[in-house]
Formats: sequence, structure tokens, C-alpha cells
Amino acid sequence: MAKKTNRQLQISEAEWQVMKVLWLKPGLTASQVSAEVARENKWSDGTIRTYLRRLLDKGALRFEQDKSDSRIYYYFPIIDESSALETESKSFLKRIIKGKAGLVLASLIQETDLSDREISELENILKQRRDKSK
Repeated sequence: MAKKTNRQLQISEAEWQVMKVLWLKPGLTASQVSAEVARENKWSDGTIRTYLRRLLDKGALRFEQDKSDSRIYYYFPIIDESSALETESKSFLKRIIKGKAGLVLASLIQETDLSDREISELENILKQRRDKSK
């Protein structure tokens, strides 16, 4: 299986739910992932195992077999959350926004509860962007 780069990786909305669990708690078994995901979704264990297989095939996850029980696998993210978010954001901007990023960003900022820290981070990003364009 050829490894995919983050740029090629496309994760479905359902697969994101599985990835979120493993970003928070890497090294869970399929049953543990299923139990975590089931807290927010009514998916069957089989459905979650299908998502795990898809994510393995896409190169988003890897697994390790249990040394004492070869039927047990522990799943680990290969890609980090920030890289996946960046790739997804770029894909969204390219597909949906098409030149109207400022309008969409303004709308998101107005509709989102932001902490003082997040507001400061946004201000720094905008300042760096302004300085770069001069």
C-alpha cells in the first residue's frame, strides 16, 4: 500500500469522528474506539471497524498487534490533527469559497465564541499577513 501525503488524504465526516477519538487517545483498540465514538453517534461496532479499515487504507492510521493476543490491534494516527485540519481547510477553500475567503472568515469569526487567546492569535496572524503583503 502506497502511503498518501496529507495533501492527497481526504477524510469523510464520519471518519473525522474516529480520527478525533484517536488524536485524543492514541493506541486504543477497535472496541475502545467504538465505545468512544458511540458516546456521540449511534453507529454499530461494525460501522466503526469499517471506518478504521478505510483510514488504514488511506494511510491516516497505523496499527500494532498485541504481543500476547494477535487478535487485538491498537490504532494510532499517522497524521496529526493540525496537518489534517490545514489540508481540509485548503480543500474547502479551493472547492467552496473560490475567492471569497474574507467574507467566510468574517462570518465564522462573528458566529464563533472565541477566547481572548484565540482572538490574540487571529490578530497576530492578520498582522503577519498584512506585513507580508507590504
